[in-house]
Amino acid sequence: MLGVRRPGHHRVHHRPVTLAEVLTAQLGVVLDADTGALPDALPGGRRLLLSSDFYTVYQSMGRMDGVDNLWCWAHIRRYFVRAGDAHPDLQAWTQAWLERIGALYRAHSALAAAPTGSPQWAQAAAQLDTTLQVIDTERHAQAANAHLMHPAAVKVLATLDREWDGLTRHREFPELPLDNNTSERALRGPVVGRKNFYGSGSKTSAELAGRVWTITATAERAGLNPLVYLGAYLHACAQTAGTPPSGTALDRFLPWALNPDDHAAWTRHPDTAGTDPPSESARVA
Repeated sequence: MLGVRRPGHHRVHHRPVTLAEVLTAQLGVVLDADTGALPDALPGGRRLLLSSDFYTVYQSMGRMDGVDNLWCWAHIRRYFVRAGDAHPDLQAWTQAWLERIGALYRAHSALAAAPTGSPQWAQAAAQLDTTLQVIDTERHAQAANAHLMHPAAVKVLATLDREWDGLTRHREFPELPLDNNTSERALRGPVVGRKNFYGSGSKTSAELAGRVWTITATAERAGLNPLVYLGAYLHACAQTAGTPPSGTALDRFLPWALNPDDHAAWTRHPDTAGTDPPSESARVA
């Protein structure tokens, strides 16, 4: 599964690199050289579950054979919230929808917490189906009376109807989140940074930034302090006259294969790092 957030455009000699180009390059998908169109299917018979918002590029990707969209419930919820905020006469309508979506999240959380195959899991799975059925029944009932409803409400319901298949696909993947908030939050730092840096400036600098953020994000997911972790790596480079470590020397820095001493040293806050003598393993280049 790929959880994604729109990263924005990068400038390349004044030509914007589109999200479609970025996304397909990451997935190994080759666009048509003449038209720039997507192929009919993922290469090599691969399959991809794309967790995202309803952006048109992700919708286009979903039309490829081998790609399934798993739409974000937080985004559809936001549509209801915005309608209620913009139109006070829709606030009661919005609140009722937020309660239905809240019930869905509670059922999903209960399912995720229950041991697979247990009675609790079966009960939570049934409750998840029930909450989805309630939402489905209500959306059809309201759509049938769309001529009596506020245009803003009709517009939100039309979006819910159009994206329903991708929203209900969560039933098939209960172990996955109902939204892509994790990827949204993970990319917030780089996105804010890119804006403060006045954009990437070029494709090369954008790719370099992407590599650095990938390394720091991997370190964070492994429970490491990125600054301490990168400092240890650069120190190892300095010990070999600027030559990057390779082979077994590089293996030492793989977050998923750390020895206990390095893991303990690299999880510390930068203010405390370096106050103790390095471990024996840290002294070995």
